[in-house]
Order: sequence, then C-alpha cells, then structure tokens
Amino acid sequence: MSKVLVLEDESMLLDMIVEYLSSNSYDAVGVKSYEEALNLAYEKSFDIWVFDVKVIGGNGFDLLKDLRASNRLTPCIFTTSLNSINDLNKGFLSGCDDYLKKPFELAELSLRIDNLIKRNFAHQRKVVQDLGDGYEFDINQKELFYNGETVKIPVKESKLLAILLQNKGKFVSKDEIFSYVWEYDEMPSELSLRVYIRNLRKFFKDKILSRSKVGYAFMDEKYVG
Repeated sequence: MSKVLVLEDESMLLDMIVEYLSSNSYDAVGVKSYEEALNLAYEKSFDIWVFDVKVIGGNGFDLLKDLRASNRLTPCIFTTSLNSINDLNKGFLSGCDDYLKKPFELAELSLRIDNLIKRNFAHQRKVVQDLGDGYEFDINQKELFYNGETVKIPVKESKLLAILLQNKGKFVSKDEIFSYVWEYDEMPSELSLRVYIRNLRKFFKDKILSRSKVGYAFMDEKYVG
C-alpha cells in the first residue's frame, strides 16, 4: 500500500482528499500546517507528497526546497489555486514533479499520484554518499557498499544509517530515530537501538557519535564540542 502525505490547510478539502485516497487503497496521512508536514516528512517514509502551496506557517514551495536540500527525494505534487507562469516556475524550481490546479477532481489527483509513484519506482534516482574507507551508501535504496560490493545489513540498521546520513553533522534525537526506524505498530527499543549503533560502528568506528540526552550523529570530520 503506497503511503501519501497530504498537506492542505482547508479542513473540508483535506478530509475529502484523505478519505478518497484511503478508499482507493492508499495509506493517506493529512496535515494542515507547514511544521506538521516538515516533521512528518523527516520522520516517516512516504511514497509521495501532495502539498498545497498556501498553508499555515509557510508555503509549500519553501517546504519542498528545505526537504530537497536535505536529500529528501520523495516525488511531490503541488495543489494550488495559483495559476501564473511565474508561480508554475517557482513550483518546478523548488523540486516538484507535478502540478495540479484547484479546483480539481479527486479521481485526477489519484491518477497523477499513481502515475508518479510508478514512474519513480521504475526510474528511482540513486543518491550514493561516499562514507570513506571504501564504504558507500545509497540513501534511496538504503544499501551499503564496500569497494563496490553490497554489504548486507538488517533493515533497521540501514534505516538508522539513512536517517543519520540525512542529518549528517547534526545530532538526531532518539525519538526521531524511533519514529523513523520502527514501524507504526512496533514498540521502539532503546536496547535494540544501542545494538544497532554498535553494529554500525564496526563499519564506521568513531564517525558515529553519541551524546547523552541528545542523540546520535554521523560526523565526517573529528567532532569538537
């Protein structure tokens, strides 16, 4: 089931979109504000984002720019009543994949979502980070490589490495890690997290740092602080 994050500040329209998508075999989550969407996009894995442009606390263009700057490459559709060429250009420059003008038919939105998800799966972009000492990591596929060969690691360890690399140079809180690495119906375990960190340190040694009551971080350079 494809996961969809919907940002729309009009309550009635948001409910209609989420209800329609849910009834058509999507796992749809709806939010009304910039901050809610930003937090969920960082914490959870979605197959597609559907963002309104004018929303509470900001606008969809800036939201997508922030996410793209952090290597979040989830496909995104903008829905908006703005219809000038300038606005259209802003949308695509911010990194969107499609644009749907309001008012629109829910069936059309569903078709565009389905098409974009299929296209993304068929042509998923590789985002490989060089981690040094022969190691590379594909953020999208969550695959670790050593000297070009695949290194098999457990799913949760690959997701943990992904969130640390998406926030490289910054500490990620345990709550953020729990939310990203564990599924909705799973109980996060601090003991398991420590085991995963220890296992990743076998590959990356002192590049993975911990700080009590703050969280964990992946640092390329020696950290002072």
